Amino acid sequence: MAIPSSFQTLLFDVTDGVGVITLNRPEKYNSADAVLVDELWNLWSELRYDDSVKVVVLTGAGDKAFCTGIDRDFAMDNRQPDSPFMMDDPMLKLGPKQADLWKPVIAAVNGMAGGGAFYALGECEFIIAADHATFFDPHTTYGMAACFEPMFMFGQMPWGELVRMSLMGNFERISAQTALGWGMVSEVVPGERLLDRTLEIATRLASLPQIAVQGTLRSLWARRNMPRTQAIATANHLVEIGNRPEALAEGQAFFASGVRVTPEIR
Repeated sequence: MAIPSSFQTLLFDVTDGVGVITLNRPEKYNSADAVLVDELWNLWSELRYDDSVKVVVLTGAGDKAFCTGIDRDFAMDNRQPDSPFMMDDPMLKLGPKQADLWKPVIAAVNGMAGGGAFYALGECEFIIAADHATFFDPHTTYGMAACFEPMFMFGQMPWGELVRMSLMGNFERISAQTALGWGMVSEVVPGERLLDRTLEIATRLASLPQIAVQGTLRSLWARRNMPRTQAIATANHLVEIGNRPEALAEGQAFFASGVRVTPEIR
């Protein structure tokens, strides 16, 4: 199965090794229905096979919302097993790591990011936010426990702030500037500059030897998901897998060329 040429709920475009996925349900604040969930899951899966796409940017259509979680109609209609020990959570399909995609994914958050949006944001490498972006989790307001969402964001937010956001429901929203101070957001830019700035960063990342990028990414997530000693014990194996001769040759050729990168100080 190849990447489709068109989608019902997504936009997808590739330029200079960067694929841009746009959640395209602006009339529903880019919430996830059954079609979006399946289309995004299939796209994440197929991107593993497309070497022309080195880095992915994930954003939402319009300037009101990145994603506001699951579409209410879809949530009400989603069939569940009768047993309390089994659950069918379609939102698990929103994140790239669940699909075993280990190419860098950068989120460009434009507007509201709430509830189920954290299934995706929690599996992105970092977040660039528009200056009007806000983050919140409304579950408790509507009598629901927030469980998956804070688990996905664990490690990306300070503990006390993660707890407060998860408990306070619709009473509070986190501004992009506050999230930046926590390190939850990597950079805040004016809304009209959001996609251009994110693409600028993604294009630089796409220019690097990709096996080295993916190996580094895999090691970082291993450390996030494992105890320290267990993660360090796997590092030598990841080094062995990731230091491919062709990537080393590409890096040495760049060094020998005499070209030097002028770093951006931030």
